[in-house]
Parts: sequence; structure tokens; C-alpha cells
Amino acid sequence: MRDVQREDGRFPDVAPLGVGFGGLLWGSAGITVPWEVYQQYGDKSLLAAHYAAMGRYIDYILAKTINPETGILEQEKVWGNLGDWLGPEDNKNDKTLMWEAYFLYDLDIMVKVSKLLGKESEARRYADLYRKRKDFFLRTYVDKATARTISSGADGPEKGKPVDIQTSYVLPLAFGLVPPELREEFAARLAQTVRRENVGDDGKTYPAYSLMTGFIGTAWISKALSDNGYDDVAYKLLQQTTYPSWLYSVEQGATTIWERLNSYTHVDGFGENNRMNSFNHYSFGAVGAWMYAYSLGIMRDENHPGFKHFVLSPRVDPTRQMRFARGHYDSLYGRIESAWEVKDGEVRYSFTVPANTSATLYLPVASADKVTGNGRVLQAGKEGVKEVVWQEGMLRVEVLSGTYHWVVASADVLGRRH
Repeated sequence: MRDVQREDGRFPDVAPLGVGFGGLLWGSAGITVPWEVYQQYGDKSLLAAHYAAMGRYIDYILAKTINPETGILEQEKVWGNLGDWLGPEDNKNDKTLMWEAYFLYDLDIMVKVSKLLGKESEARRYADLYRKRKDFFLRTYVDKATARTISSGADGPEKGKPVDIQTSYVLPLAFGLVPPELREEFAARLAQTVRRENVGDDGKTYPAYSLMTGFIGTAWISKALSDNGYDDVAYKLLQQTTYPSWLYSVEQGATTIWERLNSYTHVDGFGENNRMNSFNHYSFGAVGAWMYAYSLGIMRDENHPGFKHFVLSPRVDPTRQMRFARGHYDSLYGRIESAWEVKDGEVRYSFTVPANTSATLYLPVASADKVTGNGRVLQAGKEGVKEVVWQEGMLRVEVLSGTYHWVVASADVLGRRH
């Protein structure tokens, strides 16, 4: 990406060709990719090597894409004007809402990277920009009286009109842009958009628990739901099999992740999609990150990148449609394993923490004495367990390397659902 960055700081969509049409949401990869790689592997040298390019991109956004009269982001049409690409209701969105949300996400990353690299003056500059643009976002795109997202009027619906669709709520929630006093109602709005029928841009009515997001919203919708107490909605969204949904393509014979959720169907074949119809595309497969981090509960610890220390916080399906989950991640330190199973009135957990690492485990249980291992109540100082703390329905356990098998009665597992 650095090799093909333009002189003005813009990142193109395709490297090494240096061409592209996606705009702000695609160019943001120049910020988010190095940050994700650092979080996954803990290599700070990558951030140092890429930092200047990241800064040039932010300068490009500030100099070339902000309307001096309105303050609203606008893109060079030659660069592209994409929003929630291939989303069934993308035409209802205000693309500038998504651009601004991602710009804020980029700025937040720049604050963190600057601090990591010891660039305190740059960190203060980006933090100041973040505060100002966040205030602008809330004034322009959030109606605090109704806890709804609204249009800027620059793209899509007229100014002030509600933008009541999944992606418009997903990004502010996922990026931490919603004020604390609005967060509960805002999240309820998101859950409502998933639970109800929705009319797509094609005029068709799609059933409840349909995936109405495109490339951008899909990456964050399950996280936004689970982070705000709607594990049940996230699981129902995952388990939907009618179009548009992740499992619809599986029902049509998919063995890979497709560019479109209906790239091929038993009824219409390839339809009219031949011109742009990849059968090996990452975007809708982003739900896999939620399956690892929430269903299995294998999460990175931002303060300890590279999984030297990590979090285990498995979310048992509150709907009980999924009765078990098991999987692993091969970290630099070895294999991390997580599994849960609902059986015979119990939830049985199993975890493996690799050698020379540690983990913080979270279990939503009624009380600390409800968790047993090898027939004994879980206790600090026993079998690799450093600390056990229970507070307000959540058990936090600090564990060292080792393999653990714990059991909780199903009735004592507090489902995260509304």
C-alpha cells in the first residue's frame, strides 16, 4: 500500500496496480490494516514503518475531502462514491455518515499509534481532531431526542430525516461514538431493525433477522449487537437461512465466501451477476471474526498485542439453537482453544491457554460458587487460577497457561439477551 500511495496521500484500492474507485471506506485500509496486524502479532516495527504514510492519508482527508462550508466529508467522484456496497438497503443510507464514522475510527487509531511510537505531539493533534470531528458527527448525524441516526442532506435522504437502517446504527455503536446516555436506546434501535421485516432497495420485503448490511456494516453488526446485550439477536441473525443471510449462500451450495449473498441460486443460477461475481471474497465472511471473538470468546487484549495475554469470554447461545461451539486459534505462542456445550442441564466449558501466556476469563454466572472443576468449586490459588472475582453477574478469572474444564448448571448461566 505504501508503494502505491499517491503523492497527495490518497491510498488506492488495488496494490501494486495503484488503481481504485472505493473512496474513503476503502482507503481507510491504509490505517486499519497496519493496526490490525500489530494487534494480532505485536510487531511495533510495522507501525513505525507505515506511520508516515498513515499521516499523509489523514492530511489528504483534511485537505481534499471536507466541504469548507458545511464541514461534511465529500469524495472526489473520480475516486469513488461507494457506501455500504452490495447492502440490500444501501440507497436509504447517508454515505457521508459512514465516511465520517470511519474517519473517526481512523483518527482514534492514529492517537493510539502515535502514543505507542512516542510521538506525543502528534497524539495530541489527532486527539484534538477526533474530539472536534466527533462533536460534528453527533450534531450532524444523531438526533439525541429520539436516539436515531439522521441524514446530513449531503447524500441520500433530505437533511434531518431519520436514517433508520442497520448500518446507520452499527458503525456509531461499534466505534464508540454514541454518548453513554443514548447507548441503550440506540442499541435497541439497531436490534429493532434486525427483528423486523425490511423493504430493500429492490422493493421486496425481507423477513425478520435478515442481513440488510453490505460490505461495511456486515463487518461490525454482530459485534455491535453482542457488545450491547443482544447476543440472542446476533445468534438469530447468524442462523437465518433465507435471503439475505450468511447461510442462504450455504443453502445454495457455497463452500467459500461469495462477493454477493446470492451469487448463485438454485432457481436463477448466476442471474445477472456474471459481470461482477467473485466466489472468493472476504467481506461477508467478516462474521467469522465474531464467531471467534464472541461465540468462542477468543479475544485480543489491546494492551497486550500478539496474544501474550488475551481474553476468553465465550457467549453461549441464549436461544439454545446452537448447542455447542469449539475451535482454536494458532497464536505466536501456541494454540488457544475454547469450547462450550449445553448438555444434560449443564454448560461445559473447556479452555487451553498456551505456555508462557495468561488469560482473563469472563463467565456470566449467578455467583462464583456455581462454577466447578473436577468436582470442586473454582478457587484462586488452585490449578493455575490466580484470581476469582464475581461482580454484578459476571465472573472474572485470571488464569495461567494450562487446560481447564469447568461446569455450570444451565440455569445459572446468565444469557445476554433482551
